[in-house]
Amino acid sequence: MATYDPKFPRTHYDNLVDDEWTRLTRTRHGELSFLVHMDVLRTYIKESMSVLEIGAGAGIFTKELVHMCNRLVVGDISKAQLDANRANMGDLGVLNCVGEYRELDLADLSSLHPVSFDAIVCVGGPLNYLMEKESVGIQQMLRTLKSGGVVILGVMSLINSVVRLMRFLPALKRNRGMANTRWLLETGLQDQEHSPDTEHFCHMMTSIDADALLDLDSVEIVEKRAAGLLGMAGEEELNAVKADQDLWNLVVERELAWSKLPGAIDLGDNILYVVRKR
Repeated sequence: MATYDPKFPRTHYDNLVDDEWTRLTRTRHGELSFLVHMDVLRTYIKESMSVLEIGAGAGIFTKELVHMCNRLVVGDISKAQLDANRANMGDLGVLNCVGEYRELDLADLSSLHPVSFDAIVCVGGPLNYLMEKESVGIQQMLRTLKSGGVVILGVMSLINSVVRLMRFLPALKRNRGMANTRWLLETGLQDQEHSPDTEHFCHMMTSIDADALLDLDSVEIVEKRAAGLLGMAGEEELNAVKADQDLWNLVVERELAWSKLPGAIDLGDNILYVVRKR
């Protein structure tokens, strides 16, 4: 597997501050994904909890979590994202509700005290960037989590990505060749060797990949969800549905219900796991 270099996700997200703040609000596809994430967060995050949000970005979920838990520590590998998060929480009048901001690399959480959080929220795909250190990232989170605590983990889905970006496959084959195209579809890996023309080095996953990482005696997988399942319909189609509020409410209802179906897990843009530490 490709070698993890933290400068790549740091640089990538330093350059995406505005995009991250509106990522789940500027499209109906994003809205559906957001609603599934929120359904999971409301189920497992309680008022008494001390929560670590890692890969928090500009604050898409920070602005919600501050109202849901007792103490919130916000972390990200990108200082630019953390600065934007602070600014956004200030604009919303909730900055004083954030307990602490920390510049954190998921592959090394040694600066955090062990067994200090009741829940960890790591959604949007920070784990996808760790390459050969994916298992290290899991262990780092479990190290900081109290016994009985939960990790809400989101990974970028390979299958959903391929479906949505299918139109780019002919150009991918022309530019990189069939062997590299097969590599991407079989492994989900965009690395320096096979994808030298991108800065977005990551490992898009299937649920089989995530299941293997979480096949540990120290954890119990409580729930799996597909976030953004119906987004594959396309934005034009979703906007047409959104024009009829009753119809949109029905689609949202089905998104939430179908996101729990075992056969749907890999079809969301993010695969969500709720994992409890034994």
